[in-house]
Amino acid sequence: MALEIMPVPCPHCGEAQNVTPGGFDPEAEPFGPVSCMVCGRKFDRDEYLTGLRARLGERARRRGQPTAGF
Repeated sequence: MALEIMPVPCPHCGEAQNVTPGGFDPEAEPFGPVSCMVCGRKFDRDEYLTGLRARLGERARRRGQPTAGF
């Protein structure tokens, strides 16, 4: 199952303004590219997926949904 795409905080500057090419899939090989629009840092796979799962978990908690699988 493909994960939903949403901006995640940059591990360097904390801004959640990501630059991704059209058709970006975080589970594709090769990964990326994903970079921060503010500071230009290029995310590695683990950084982006960790941030994405955290954001999806936050959203699920706000909606009162279970977070299993994140």
